[in-house]
Amino acid sequence: MVRRWRLPVWVWWIPVVVGLSLPVFGFTPHPQWQRVHLVPFTDPDDKPRDELVNIAMYVPFGYLYARRRRMPQLLLGVVLWSAVVSVGAEATQLFSIERNPSATDVSMGVVGSVAGALLARWRRAPFEPPR
Repeated sequence: MVRRWRLPVWVWWIPVVVGLSLPVFGFTPHPQWQRVHLVPFTDPDDKPRDELVNIAMYVPFGYLYARRRRMPQLLLGVVLWSAVVSVGAEATQLFSIERNPSATDVSMGVVGSVAGALLARWRRAPFEPPR
């Protein structure tokens, strides 16, 4: 019997996040490093609506990641993976004059993923072991 290798469901959410983060207009061949804001919540272009969208975009990622994890590895893993995915998605915005890569967006991605992971843990019955 041949076992097929399958990707976890949460991995399939990564292209969705990157695709939604891609700039639609204003591409440039040169990275726009001057538009990067490395300190969260200091970018004047940050708006509460954008922060909520970033949180909402990562909730499914955290939820899907947490479904089959135990708690000790869960929070560390969801924080690390969501930070990596969010930094990668923000890096695509370096090549846009319309979008601003921001640490706020990365922070909100991590917050959304942790919220999704906690939601997954809350939905699971306390006595139900991880699969």
